[in-house]
Amino acid sequence: MSEDAESVDDAYMGTSADPAALHLAMNATTAEARAYLQRQSELAAKQARLADLQIDSLEKKDAFELSHLRFRRFSDYAKFALEIAAGLVVLLLVAGLGTMVWNAAHDRDLVVDAFTVPPDIAQTGMTGTALANRVLDRFGAMDSDIHSFTQDFSGYHRDASDEVRVEIPDTGVSIGELNSYLRGWLGSETHVTGELVKTPAGLALTVRYGGNPGTTIEGADLGTLIEKAAEAMFHAGHPLRYADYLSAQNRASEGRAIADAETHRGDNAHRSMAYVSLAQNDYWRGDNIALRRDGTAAVRLDPSNAAGWYILEAYANNMDHSEANLQLIRKMLTLVQAGEVSSNTSDFMRGFPIEMASNIQSLQGDFAGARATCKSLPVRPLSSCTALSLSGVAGLAYEIDQANTLLTDTPTVRANGKPNPDRLFTSVQVATLSGDYAGGLAAAKEGEAIVGNDRTQALDRDVFLRPYEAELLARTGKIAEAKALIATTPLECDTCVRLRGRIAMLAHDWKDAAHWFALVSARSPSIPFPDADWGKMLLAKGDFSGAIAKFASAHQKGPKFADPLEGWGEALMLQNRSDLALLKFEEANKYTPHWARLHLKWAEALHYLHRDAEAQKQYEVARALWLTPLEKAELVKMTSHV
Repeated sequence: MSEDAESVDDAYMGTSADPAALHLAMNATTAEARAYLQRQSELAAKQARLADLQIDSLEKKDAFELSHLRFRRFSDYAKFALEIAAGLVVLLLVAGLGTMVWNAAHDRDLVVDAFTVPPDIAQTGMTGTALANRVLDRFGAMDSDIHSFTQDFSGYHRDASDEVRVEIPDTGVSIGELNSYLRGWLGSETHVTGELVKTPAGLALTVRYGGNPGTTIEGADLGTLIEKAAEAMFHAGHPLRYADYLSAQNRASEGRAIADAETHRGDNAHRSMAYVSLAQNDYWRGDNIALRRDGTAAVRLDPSNAAGWYILEAYANNMDHSEANLQLIRKMLTLVQAGEVSSNTSDFMRGFPIEMASNIQSLQGDFAGARATCKSLPVRPLSSCTALSLSGVAGLAYEIDQANTLLTDTPTVRANGKPNPDRLFTSVQVATLSGDYAGGLAAAKEGEAIVGNDRTQALDRDVFLRPYEAELLARTGKIAEAKALIATTPLECDTCVRLRGRIAMLAHDWKDAAHWFALVSARSPSIPFPDADWGKMLLAKGDFSGAIAKFASAHQKGPKFADPLEGWGEALMLQNRSDLALLKFEEANKYTPHWARLHLKWAEALHYLHRDAEAQKQYEVARALWLTPLEKAELVKMTSHV
């Protein structure tokens, strides 16, 4: 076969041409053959075109099918999401209903219904709803004006049946109605009702608390009637909290009568709380003997009553029994942490653990820590975290500006309307620390005048004012007057004994000073302050080794108390160990970074080590801080050599 025939064979291999056609093609010498080949070529082209169209159609169909499948998947997802959403709605409805049922079952609210009033009075705007709201407003104001250890109100509100309604579909029942029905069925709401009527003498307002007999108040002044009606509600609802309110409002005899009556009612837990209420009354009357007696009765009846233990701690604090104070606080916190306190949702229990933790820090010299702890208090401060207490704490941390700012935030009168001498007592303490001796003595004189012959405040004056007043007299050179005044303070008061020692130290009576420091140190083995004072006395005496021993003891008891660390550094400098003194100053700076004296002595140690550039920086730090007059003079003297 020729090469031409082979090439034609290759060109048409695989076609469907019949043998005759192949023969013509192989012998393509005539017009007929050429025409036939032309038709075959056209046919092959059409077949190729058809194949392309079929491929294109299949590709488009495949894309369409893929798109359809994707849409179906999205549709399935959307359907599933709708089913989930519907399920969530049902779940939310069930959860909402469950919450309503739970809240209703635990409802102990006090509900004030609209009072009835004469038509002519209602026409003036004093409708039954308006009168009920006035009584409720006054009631709420009294309730918010007391920090009670004993009882909380779980809640109170006016009858809300006339408020905007949200209907439950296809039932004609509002959510409010359903909620009200559940509370009435499952809860224990107490309803207060009342009516106002005219009398020949004026008006009479009757208030009924739950099922109790009504209390009727008569008079011509509606405002007075509202006040008395609110008090009647308060007394009927929570007598102990009302007693606490009366005690704080300078109505001690009324409050004591109510609390005393409650000590003979109910179970031991209730009677124990009644004694706590009596103890609050004791506090406002300034009767510390009764305070200890009633606190003891409270914990005897219910050893798990943390408020009862707090009363005993308050007694220890008022008498300045530092060790007993610390140990009682630790006991209370142990009870709380172990969950062994009686059920008590009062204001006291919400803030108690934080305030007591802060108090422990203060008793061991960690003043910065005490202030930081108080910042987490979730309720109104009770004692340790008040502005007044924190002012004293800031002063002990040598934050004098902060201490004075907090003093200005302290009310000048107490809740019972009497002048607040505690503010002046703290002013005297801060003045002692800041070197403002004249200002401190002026505040002491004012405090003495406020207390006067008031026996209820005499102990506070003797424990919290006169020891510092006596020290101020000694620091101004009036040693004899200082000794005479400090002699009037009780020997069981730790601060009083310590300041006896400090006055003796200022008189260079080292033996007498050591006697007093040893006495208070022995009876308060966990408290660092007496040993720190003792160390300062030995330092002034020139017994550097003895001073270091006492500073070390104080540091062991109060690791974050800066005073013994600073004194320890001074003693080391005087032993020509300024290199070691720097370590003590640096550690003390962690706890009292704004103590000017600390930076002065730090600079002095650096100067002795010939590190004058660093010393200059410490001098500059000291210059920007609160300096006592003596420290200012010392700074001038020291910087003149740099």
